[in-house]
Amino acid sequence: MATRREMATEQLRLMDEIRAKSNINLVECGNCGTLLLHKMDVNVETVECFGCKEEMAKSDCGDFWYEGCINNSEFDED
Repeated sequence: MATRREMATEQLRLMDEIRAKSNINLVECGNCGTLLLHKMDVNVETVECFGCKEEMAKSDCGDFWYEGCINNSEFDED
């Protein structure tokens, strides 16, 4: 059976594959927490949430899987 960290590593690998193939990222709205998909266009700096209609900087929306996240203590074994 895989450890939590090994499973998280696989999730990160899959998310990286999605981003590489589709140029789309999955984030959480920094205002209301709605899950958002957005194009990873460097020329577009904002995203509008369909849940709360708030427009905000992409950097205000938290990524779910990102480089280094597998080092978080949430993936430590009990």
